[in-house]
Amino acid sequence: MRLRPLLSALLLPSIVSAWQCEDVSAGKAQYDLGRLSGQRHTSQTTETPPTTVEARVKMNLCGKVDHEGNDEDQCPDGTHICLQLVNHKESASEKERVTAVIPLWKEDTPDQDIRISTLGQGLRLDIKSDDYAGSAQSVHLSLLCDTSATDPNPTLLSYTGGRLELEWKTPDACALSANPGGGGLGLWSFLKFMFWFGIVGLIGYLILGSLYNQQQYGARGWDLVPHRDFWRELPTLVADLGGHLFQNVRTSTGRGGYSSLG
Repeated sequence: MRLRPLLSALLLPSIVSAWQCEDVSAGKAQYDLGRLSGQRHTSQTTETPPTTVEARVKMNLCGKVDHEGNDEDQCPDGTHICLQLVNHKESASEKERVTAVIPLWKEDTPDQDIRISTLGQGLRLDIKSDDYAGSAQSVHLSLLCDTSATDPNPTLLSYTGGRLELEWKTPDACALSANPGGGGLGLWSFLKFMFWFGIVGLIGYLILGSLYNQQQYGARGWDLVPHRDFWRELPTLVADLGGHLFQNVRTSTGRGGYSSLG
């Protein structure tokens, strides 16, 4: 009866996020976002007369956000990005009232819910969050490589329909170096490799074959070339093969019918 909890405990490490801000790969580039650690703040106010609604974001890319103020108005422990919606009304007895607290990126977010892609020389993080009050939530953070930027905090672009858009211009979003493990060789690199592999193989074949013929048969001059008769007849074989292929192509693309016997 205790098999299900045991299996859950064994499988849990394989499905939780392995996000490491100091070692981020995207495409062929490597990034170190460790210098962006620490708690950051940004907000945006929307006029909704007779009140205003303020969206407040607390973010810590490399750790969890700290609790500030009343505990019931905070995201749960282990949250990277926390969103608070605050209602302001000057004439009310309670001028500031927290109406929603949404943990948009938690430390246990599965890897498959975190998408990392390149954005120019920077990065884009797309995170699928848990639903809140029956509404789907997501975070889209653009980390733009800007060597002249000095703002220590990101910018909140919008929060609509459960979608949070953030932008952060910072020199710490610039790629460190190319990632040698990403992208593969590519077709052109593979063809170059095969070309030089063939050249080296041919040279080795000629050298070893010549040494063998000299040691085994005492060959001299052209007799040193391994399989000399094959190489002598190779041009004729290639010409015959080319002519045969050309004739087949010509026959298959020509009109059908009888050929003259006379």
